[in-house]
Amino acid sequence: MKFHQTLFAAVFISLVVSCTGSPSVMPTATLFKTPFPSPSKTFTPPSTPTLPSTATRTPTEKPLKLIFYGDSILKVGDVSKEGSVGFSIVDVLRPDLPAADQIITSNHGGRKAKWGYENLDANVLVNKPDIVTIWWGLNDLNGCPGIFDRVTNKLLPYDLTAMINDHIHYMELQIDAILETNIPVIVITPMPVLGTLPWSHFDSNNQLVWENDHRCDFDLGLEQLVEAQRKMVADYAAEQKPVFLVDAWQIYKDHPNSDNMYMDIVHPGEHGAELIAAGWLQVFQSIKR
Repeated sequence: MKFHQTLFAAVFISLVVSCTGSPSVMPTATLFKTPFPSPSKTFTPPSTPTLPSTATRTPTEKPLKLIFYGDSILKVGDVSKEGSVGFSIVDVLRPDLPAADQIITSNHGGRKAKWGYENLDANVLVNKPDIVTIWWGLNDLNGCPGIFDRVTNKLLPYDLTAMINDHIHYMELQIDAILETNIPVIVITPMPVLGTLPWSHFDSNNQLVWENDHRCDFDLGLEQLVEAQRKMVADYAAEQKPVFLVDAWQIYKDHPNSDNMYMDIVHPGEHGAELIAAGWLQVFQSIKR
């Protein structure tokens, strides 16, 4: 059976787990537009890991165009600029996907799901992909100042709920627009922050300043955003729509003592990227059956 005939027969949710076009101007209130302080352990350039091999393509299968669309967790930096560093799941996956498949990495550091929706046509749909992977969420809560009280360092439930609802709204707008073109969507959840997150503020020159001596337990809020993403994908599944989940949050929770899970305190390290890539590949293979 051809790929697109089997694609929409059933919806599978997995819990085991640069494109052209100029982006619009970076909003001034983005969270991760400057690097985080790195742990004392340095990282080395990514090697080529070994992942499970994909099934051999039959002569009737056409090459696929796969677009990965997200913030700097997808790949540090921005697709429109030179000098990106770090570990990307796309780089890990490339050797294990058929050589004929076209892979586009559309990474936009510091951006949110709202920006992702507003720029979806130029960055994704114009390329007429076969499968789109979206990875947004870490920036959507605006860091410690967005969801924590500065004096008590406690979560602000009303602010957190409003931001999560806004995030899910723009995630759904992206997904619905992609589904309208008969393209399946893979959603990757945010991964946890390593330890606590520094508070931040903008100085008089509008530069982001990290306050390493003042920190919040950002994962308390981020986990609720992850739960909302899981529910969102489950709702699409209940409607028999081809939306799939790679649960990067759970992958990290399942490997708490593994080395090289982080490059810094928010971006994947070499082993973390390998594990998320393996989760993505499992979902991808389930779609192709």
